[in-house]
Amino acid sequence: MSFRARLLLFFTIIVVIPMIAVALVLFSITADSETGKADAQIAQGLRAAFAIYDADRAGARPALDAIASDPGLAAALTHPKPGAVRSRLTELRGSHPSVAWIAAFDPGRRQIASTGAPDVVALAVAAPSTGGGRPLGYVAISTTPAGAYVRAVARTTGLTVRVARQGRVVASSVREPPGGSPRSGDVTVAGTKYRGRFAQVSEAAGPTIQVGLFERESALNSAITRKWLLIGAILVGFLLLALISSRIVARALQDQIAQFLDAARRLAHGDFSRPVPVEGSDEFAELGREFNAMSDQLASNIDEVSRKRHELEDTIRRVGEAFAAGLDRGGIVNLAVRTAVDACEADTGRALPIDKRRMRSARIGDATDELEAALESAERSAFAVDTDIGADWLASLEAASEDETTEQRKPVRAEVDGYHALAAPLVARLGSGSAIEQVGVISIARKGRPFDDSEYELFTYLTGQAAVSIENVDLHETVRLQAVTDELTGLYNRNHFYETLDSEIERSRRFGTDVGLVMLDIDDFKHVNDTFGHLQGDAVLVEVARVLRDLSRDIDEPARYGGEELSVILPQTDLHGAELAAERMRAAIEDLRIPAVGGGESLAVTASFGVAALPVCAHDRESLVAEADAALYRAKRAGKNRVRRSEPVPAEAES
Repeated sequence: MSFRARLLLFFTIIVVIPMIAVALVLFSITADSETGKADAQIAQGLRAAFAIYDADRAGARPALDAIASDPGLAAALTHPKPGAVRSRLTELRGSHPSVAWIAAFDPGRRQIASTGAPDVVALAVAAPSTGGGRPLGYVAISTTPAGAYVRAVARTTGLTVRVARQGRVVASSVREPPGGSPRSGDVTVAGTKYRGRFAQVSEAAGPTIQVGLFERESALNSAITRKWLLIGAILVGFLLLALISSRIVARALQDQIAQFLDAARRLAHGDFSRPVPVEGSDEFAELGREFNAMSDQLASNIDEVSRKRHELEDTIRRVGEAFAAGLDRGGIVNLAVRTAVDACEADTGRALPIDKRRMRSARIGDATDELEAALESAERSAFAVDTDIGADWLASLEAASEDETTEQRKPVRAEVDGYHALAAPLVARLGSGSAIEQVGVISIARKGRPFDDSEYELFTYLTGQAAVSIENVDLHETVRLQAVTDELTGLYNRNHFYETLDSEIERSRRFGTDVGLVMLDIDDFKHVNDTFGHLQGDAVLVEVARVLRDLSRDIDEPARYGGEELSVILPQTDLHGAELAAERMRAAIEDLRIPAVGGGESLAVTASFGVAALPVCAHDRESLVAEADAALYRAKRAGKNRVRRSEPVPAEAES
């Protein structure tokens, strides 16, 4: 038998047998409880029956008082003769229609005479006397037939009601043969089993009355059965839960043992990378700890060799990153900070730029309040400012960067509550000029141990190389930008215009998007040059170029196509959208007022626009430019200062 099977058998034995015993006890208690509830309901019903009985007896009291005070009846009872008494009782019953039965008794409670139906209940009794106060006997009357009383009690209690008079059942809420005996307990009435009891009613005179209330035995058995089913369902649910729990526990134990077996196999094959999971403080946890301790001890020598190998791999990786980050501002700064943190064994490091266009921010390592305070102290000392880190501090750095004689400075040291830091400002020659600018600061910090001289020199070298790299990147970007930018207007030149247009046309074909093209020419530009001079013409070109930049989206490409002819590439823009954009530009140029170079009144200019779009107007770069240019000249011929668009035609199929 497997380990799991033995565990399941054990859990089954300790759960099933106690549950069977509990079920037997609960079934017995439930049967007794339901029987007791039935008996309590019968007792409660008897109290209600007695209350109805007393109410009916009180209801007969007015008629009794009138009959008991009758002089004729008193005379008949003075020398009682059954015939005379019965005759007077009959007369009195006739004068009181509500009376169902009336009887007279002598002082010894022996019946003298009666009249009416004898099967009545709730007798009201009075004792008439002579004028001298001598008792004449008793008079008893009833206004409640036994059948009516039975129906009233049955409606009130919902139980079966039986009434017996002088030891004989005279009325019942179920059909049964007359004359039955008033017996309590489990009885059978008309073939149906009942459970109940009789109780005798106390009467001052007259026959003995017994009232019985009964409940069907089938109703009691049904209630017991329902409770047994509920208890059985609950126990079955608990049993299923216990069985499921036992399977879960067995599987958990088996899995834990399997983990130990797997760990032992891994150790046998020299794999120390995955320790045994340890939870709690039981024997399994202790065994797991011993396994892990043995694994750690065996792996200690291998870790040293692995560490050396990782150091070599990391060195090779950093060399590769240095090559990859040669023209990446963010990569240069991030690599410099990470290398400084690792090489100087710092806990944290960061780079803060003055101008984010020239240098990127970076963060390596932890960022606790204590380390932040040490970094801030070193950074303040590096620039000798007394303002908070943030916008004010950066503004101070920007002001300091205007000093062209600033040289690369050595890192400064700082210590705050046992946390030590180094910070070095980065200084570089940026842009096309030869000005020296402060571009930012790199700082590192750690807890407990100050940076020694070798770490200081290494940090100095790393920050200096970072500054040189930033300077080289800026120079490369400046040269690259000059190669694609028109020097006068600052717009892209014609070569860049063609490269960008080719790229957008290729993207349009790949993704099924539109490309809009706007070509514009400044109206009467030769007249401006001839009348006001070429400097004024240059000023007009600069202002018109500014309008194009202001009204272009980030993805748009405004360019100087040649002379006074400009263009704007509109990616993801159809012919209608390009026409709307051109109209906005035309209106803005018309509103321009360009200051005169030599003074005097400002100059107003206009421009004519031609618009085309791919693929509705053309199928390649040459046809797109030709269509936009043709629309431009239609605008010129139509009177200038207006927008004309190319007529949509099906694009020619590519060969």
